[in-house]
Amino acid sequence: MKCWTYDTRYGDFEIVPLDGSYHIMHEGEALGAYPTPEAAAQALAAGETSWPPFGNPQNLGIPADLAQWHCRQLV
Repeated sequence: MKCWTYDTRYGDFEIVPLDGSYHIMHEGEALGAYPTPEAAAQALAAGETSWPPFGNPQNLGIPADLAQWHCRQLV
């Protein structure tokens, strides 16, 4: 399985597989679950997730394209 990470000035955002869906995480807080990692990245980039405490993540320039995220294998 894979996990994706994108670093911002407010810390890392992660897309992690859990229970058959892909969850957007920020500092231990779940911001939403999606059927694919691509859907999760697109929702986060568009600000269509639950917002973290600092506000709209759309203002951070997070890419919707997972190719621009750091990908790693989960053990």
